[in-house]
Amino acid sequence: MILQGLNPQQRAAVEYLDSAVFLSAGAGSGKTKVLTHKIAYLVHEKGIRANRILAITFTKKAAHEMVDRVERMLGIRPRWISTFHSFSVKVLREDADLLGMSFDRRFVIYDTADSLKVVKEILKRLNMDVKEAGAAQEVISKAKQEYRSSIFDYIEALPYPASSYAEVAREYQKDLESSNAMDYDDLLYFSVELLATSPETRMKWSERFDYVMIDEFQDTNDIQFSLIQLLAGQRRTLFAVGDFFQCIYTWRGSRPSNIERFIREFGAKEMRLEKNYRSTRRILDIANTIVNNVESGWSHKVLQLHTDRQEEGDIEYKNHPDAISESIWIAEKIRKLSLSHAYSDMAILIRMTFLSRAFESIFMQYGIPYTIIRGLAFYDRAEIKDLLSYLRFIANPKDRASFERIINTPARGIGKKALSKIRENFRTDWLTALRETKLPAKQRLAADLFLKTLEGHIGLVEERPYTVLMALIEDFGFFTYIEKEYKDESAERMENISELSNVLHALEEEGKPFSEFMEDNLLSSEQDKIGNEDSVKILTLHAAKGLEWPVVFLPALEEEIFPSAKSFLSDASLEEERRLFYVGTTRAKERLYLSSVESRMKFGEISFMTRSRYLDEIRHHL
Repeated sequence: MILQGLNPQQRAAVEYLDSAVFLSAGAGSGKTKVLTHKIAYLVHEKGIRANRILAITFTKKAAHEMVDRVERMLGIRPRWISTFHSFSVKVLREDADLLGMSFDRRFVIYDTADSLKVVKEILKRLNMDVKEAGAAQEVISKAKQEYRSSIFDYIEALPYPASSYAEVAREYQKDLESSNAMDYDDLLYFSVELLATSPETRMKWSERFDYVMIDEFQDTNDIQFSLIQLLAGQRRTLFAVGDFFQCIYTWRGSRPSNIERFIREFGAKEMRLEKNYRSTRRILDIANTIVNNVESGWSHKVLQLHTDRQEEGDIEYKNHPDAISESIWIAEKIRKLSLSHAYSDMAILIRMTFLSRAFESIFMQYGIPYTIIRGLAFYDRAEIKDLLSYLRFIANPKDRASFERIINTPARGIGKKALSKIRENFRTDWLTALRETKLPAKQRLAADLFLKTLEGHIGLVEERPYTVLMALIEDFGFFTYIEKEYKDESAERMENISELSNVLHALEEEGKPFSEFMEDNLLSSEQDKIGNEDSVKILTLHAAKGLEWPVVFLPALEEEIFPSAKSFLSDASLEEERRLFYVGTTRAKERLYLSSVESRMKFGEISFMTRSRYLDEIRHHL
């Protein structure tokens, strides 16, 4: 029953248990089906309990899909299917106190904006240029991803100017620890540090699982590989799935070489999935042509995708005079296709975000509903971050980023000078620091009211976030503040607050902890923002990985856009662009529309474009 519906390659991968396995799974070859059926097989046929199987993937969307599929097969909801970062949060929520630092299990997670604000404050303290904040943040992040026992020594050994950020990193980590806060990279960094330095903790977590599975292995970085090593211990009950030719994230630390490393270090058997269930034959012909031209040392890993589908599918390419003509052509195609397809069946995959503007303008004229998967997410809006910072601070009064966001929101007359005094008085938490700071009478009155209100909710946020939220809105006159602060935008911002209250009301009714809710939102990816509305999706190729649509448009196929001008700097980057084009083509199930233009406007002047080299490679398929 469990093995029913699997092809021979899929079945062999599910049944094989004699050693670790690396499964090379081509695009659309049913890798999620293999992963979920293997979990069901281990439970149903081999008697392994579901809560002793760990499956790790890269997005919440993928994790939720796996959970749902396993639940449908087994009738139980598996607990340990999650992303790398979500798993690391679970480790640290249980064992953060064993790090030998001042973190406790109630630590908060700082998003990129919170992190950047801390870096800027440190640069000011060190009399360095605040404009370097982004560069310093990136160096610190990469140091953690590389994983060394001391990120400070690692940064000091880097070439200048990166080496100059070692002191910034030291101060940054001190500030986060004093706030009982971790940034996104800390979650993995401290989990690995904990497992690497504490044999008892490592054994506890390693022995918790009988089988470990990793999806999208080509996207793992050094620290993620270290986590797998530590969890595996001496066992070889490992199953990794990936595809070198879908590795498109080396710019953020992914190591495709981890595939060969996994095979070598764990003695893994190599298996393949090459039968495609997604795309029509002509689309696969294009994909195969692109990867067959690969120039790296991975040519022996090329998967030849094939399908049993009889229909050939529709492929069309058109070169246009300019970007407006290209957008009109795509709009007219969509209008025609909308007679037989839902708008949500169609996606426009772009190499660079600026390309969306022309489509927005034309689609509004044509009345085509569209959704751009980028931009300001709901939880990044100022009024939402303000209120969530209140809740986050009440749950953790050490949280400096939240304190500094809310202390003068709404305005309480506590300016930079007063805030500087409060910072000088910080010892254990910001409530105590505020209480012990000498302030002028008017500021003192406002500060005391602030303290009294927040202290009345201490200990309540985790279980009653909606109740606390509504009380804060009332106590601080938040709606009046919104009306004065945002004027014409106030109605929309109040609607956003209403939506937040709805979410927290449901959370409170379900009995789900507030900290878990915050983790879910902070650890979301771009894909998790894609809703079910009937609209054409416009998103970057990087955000589209793992997704599929019946109809896909790939516009702007021109040199310096796709492949990007930046990729010309190295052969490795050009090879990654090739893989990105492969990923883009294999998102299409039935129809693939390619386009380019003769000229584009750049800085107010006409710039003549050259057709992408990929169009020349696949010209006999067009």
